[in-house]
Amino acid sequence: MTLKVAVIGAGRMGSIVGKQLPNDVEKLIIDTDETKAKALAEEIGGAYALTLDAAKDADIIDVVLPTPAVNPVMGQLADIAKDGAILMNMATSAFIDEAVRAKNPKVHMIDTKIIGHAMSMSQGSPCFVVVNTEDQAIFDKIQHILPGYKKVVMGNSDVVSEINAIGSSEGIRAAVKVRKMLKKYDIPKDWEDIVIYTVCAGTMRSYVENDLGHFARELADKLEAEE
Repeated sequence: MTLKVAVIGAGRMGSIVGKQLPNDVEKLIIDTDETKAKALAEEIGGAYALTLDAAKDADIIDVVLPTPAVNPVMGQLADIAKDGAILMNMATSAFIDEAVRAKNPKVHMIDTKIIGHAMSMSQGSPCFVVVNTEDQAIFDKIQHILPGYKKVVMGNSDVVSEINAIGSSEGIRAAVKVRKMLKKYDIPKDWEDIVIYTVCAGTMRSYVENDLGHFARELADKLEAEE
């Protein structure tokens, strides 16, 4: 039987999720912005709707909304979704309230978090998805509809917001520090930008991939040894 997947939210992250859905599922995009919903649906070969009621027959409902909207929408979906439906919350900083879960024990509400950066993902950079469930059957369905991600794993998704925050804040600190250090050279701003965008980011990727040159490797070893 063909799975029916509804994506709630046609913003940046919702678009990324929608575009990577596999071709063997029935796709539905739901957003109050008709222009966005229609454009994304047409791009991925799916249908679109403006209200949550349209998700009542979906097997999987993927909620990709800003944090404040998640629990109110989950609460509404609890009253709408069919028995056995999987409701995924993909907002990094939002967690499904127990009171919301209790509204309908016949649906499966799963916190599902992305380790990654939206703009980088849209440009093809890899990311992981952490699914907070121990139910293999539920996990298998979620994994099936997320083929566009480097890895989809079972795990504690509660930590994802914190580790993403570390990556974001320390990345910003590094970028700001480098820009300040470059000011003394009185170079054009676009030169500064390319150093941060290409040299800094490229070196970070090389570090992760263990592909540093000799001197960079020595520096990395020295820094790793520091307490």
